[in-house]
Amino acid sequence: MHGHTLLETLRSLPAQTNAAVFLRHAERFPILAAADHTLAELTPNGHAAAEAFGTRISGFDRVRIFHSPVKRCRQTAEGIALGLGATGCPVEMAGPAEALGVDYIVDGAETARLATQHGEHFIRLWFSGQIGPAVIHAADQIVTRKLAYLTERLQQPCAPGRRLDLHVSHDWNILTLRERLCGVRHEDAGWLAFLDGVAFTAAGDGLRAVYRDRAVTRPWPGRFPTGAE
Repeated sequence: MHGHTLLETLRSLPAQTNAAVFLRHAERFPILAAADHTLAELTPNGHAAAEAFGTRISGFDRVRIFHSPVKRCRQTAEGIALGLGATGCPVEMAGPAEALGVDYIVDGAETARLATQHGEHFIRLWFSGQIGPAVIHAADQIVTRKLAYLTERLQQPCAPGRRLDLHVSHDWNILTLRERLCGVRHEDAGWLAFLDGVAFTAAGDGLRAVYRDRAVTRPWPGRFPTGAE
């Protein structure tokens, strides 16, 4: 079932510490034209999987859900919220965030052409700087922006208890985080599955990124609320 490895990651995080996750949306219909990738919505299986994922989240006192402006991400967020609601966990639909979308694609037509031409190898060309900034922003630049967005959300005050922030996004976004922060290449780990992602928690003065059995802590300025105060 989609999402089971990410649920295992969530259960492995330090108890009582606030957490955040960048996760891919649930199963979608095939993208028929790369230039119109935003039009693909969730399949019936995707809707069901998102709701089931929500019912299996545990160990948190409240959950906030943010999502990409693209419809399939909103549908995923709504499904997860429905599942969480059934468990009695307070859940807040925090709404769309541009940082979770794909606004780093500068030339949509050229990006679509190159992605179609090269298939999965497009990611390696992009990550190694062989796709110019007139087409798509550099992967490191994107990671910097995602981390700034993430830490801003983590630093927001919350009521007593343990909070989880879910950021429903797209595979390309999470591939950048998985490789640049955790050192996991898609050539080695496989393409990112639906409802899979990278989890984050505060770790002293740094931010700990976790993907399955790979956890890396990097220095990060500022203090992150633990939720256990």
